[in-house]
Amino acid sequence: MVSRAALLFIGVTGLCVVAALLAPTVDAQGGAVAIDGRGFVGTEARCETASSGVAFGRTASALVVICKTGDGYQYRGVRLRDDALLTLAADRTGAGVFNAENDGVAYTFSAKELVVAEGDRVLVTEPMVAYVEPRTTG
Repeated sequence: MVSRAALLFIGVTGLCVVAALLAPTVDAQGGAVAIDGRGFVGTEARCETASSGVAFGRTASALVVICKTGDGYQYRGVRLRDDALLTLAADRTGAGVFNAENDGVAYTFSAKELVVAEGDRVLVTEPMVAYVEPRTTG
């Protein structure tokens, strides 16, 4: 038999985890960044139309949005320290995994992490601190 204290602990812990996952992400200056159906509000990490958002992610130093386009996918990454935008065509390489390339540098985006590599050399691996797959209506 499970004690009420154990159930209360599990319930409170579960609520804390859910609250943390639903909280807005934080930008480099410590401010909250809201998310809507297009991506990160007030940033360049946004899709052109709400229905085109496939996945949104945030690492410690970047915001990334994957958008569905007429002929594939688009990677839109914003570096937080200077708001630099990188927009590239992307390919879906697995379930929830997208790859974009620019001048020999590959950006691999997933719910787990953002990996930046040049050839076989990994330049950066950043874990996702927030990840959302918008639900489509219809």
